[in-house]
Amino acid sequence: MQIQKPKNYKSISSCRTFFSYATAWVLITCALNYSSSLSASESHQNNLDKACEFITNPIFDDSKINDDEPNIIRDRFGKKVAELNFKPSRVNWKLAILSLMEGQGSPAAQVRALPPCRIISARQFGTTADGDRIITSYGPDLTFIGTEPQNPPFVMSVQPVGVPHEPLLALIDTGVNYNLPMVQKNLAISQDGELIGYDFWDNDNRPYDKDPRRNAFFPLHHGTTVFSALSHELGDLKVAIYRFPAQNMCLFKDLIDHAQRTGVKIINMSMGSYSRDDWVCFYDGAKEHPHILFVVSAGNDGFDIDSNPVFPASLDLENMVVVTSSDQFGRLPTQSNYGRGSVDLMVPAEKVDVFDHRGVYTTAGGSSYAAPRVAALAARYLKKNAGANTADIIDFLKSRAIDSGSKPTRFGWIPDPSDNFKF
Repeated sequence: MQIQKPKNYKSISSCRTFFSYATAWVLITCALNYSSSLSASESHQNNLDKACEFITNPIFDDSKINDDEPNIIRDRFGKKVAELNFKPSRVNWKLAILSLMEGQGSPAAQVRALPPCRIISARQFGTTADGDRIITSYGPDLTFIGTEPQNPPFVMSVQPVGVPHEPLLALIDTGVNYNLPMVQKNLAISQDGELIGYDFWDNDNRPYDKDPRRNAFFPLHHGTTVFSALSHELGDLKVAIYRFPAQNMCLFKDLIDHAQRTGVKIINMSMGSYSRDDWVCFYDGAKEHPHILFVVSAGNDGFDIDSNPVFPASLDLENMVVVTSSDQFGRLPTQSNYGRGSVDLMVPAEKVDVFDHRGVYTTAGGSSYAAPRVAALAARYLKKNAGANTADIIDFLKSRAIDSGSKPTRFGWIPDPSDNFKF
């Protein structure tokens, strides 16, 4: 998973900006309709008409519309209230995307339409009766589809089995859907029945799986799928869940301190970016905790990261193991990163059975799923060898690796990290 901030089309100042009382009035009317009665069947035609009026309003004549950039609409006070995109261009558009904002520019609703103005989908932010944020989805002609939680409370579906204990292992990612039954069997739970971990992105105790940076209306989900690859080979071991601090990467140091206090000895991190600056505070925090082993994905660019570094994989840390993905025969796929100085191990991870944030089973591949296989192996070893330190765990992993004859890694290839050989 790349944590790098997505590239913007252009800065706001370079986007075409419209100042029009009439436009603002249409937008506000449309937004109020959506926020108050989007799901009411008697209001559907009115909502459709308002959205189409806004998309096809005469103020947006061809001379005033950007073809390749988002068109920012502001009210008379200069506040951004909407963004309108035409794909591939305004003159011959095939898809119009209207995004509505509220409050301090936070997303409110998004409508997608085909020519001449046939609404095919809409997404709207709202809250439950308890005040928890959700996204409501609508299909063609605003037919209600369902709701998606964005930050729900943790609710155990079954009574935890066994006595809660300190986790040996933590996952740092975009969070996890902690309310899925298949997730909960490996979640670390406190004596009080609370989830062990924290959301350092939103600064709360709900590290729920979502990454809204590219599109708040269609957030990405990565952590649950990585967790599933981890849990398949954990046995009865438990995992603390952390959502990484995307808005302030220097909170990584606080995150590592928190993990140490909960008893974490191994941390899986299937993430990275091309900027060393993103990882300065992580580096400092990791160095301060040499007794924690960080298992990090190498990335999926097909790079030799010795000469084309990605981070944190290319950082020089003695308590970090970097893992890339191979096929079942120890061959490196074209997209897997490698490097004899930076990448330590390969494991088969091109066709891994996983489940996603919805609980849907599928297959996935890449270094994001290679790292958790090694982290699970290290955690099982540590359970059997409770006195082992970080150097001992790394020595064990080295002892399991063989020379695959493939592109270079430091230690080699582990053909089957799911077994307990050499424990």
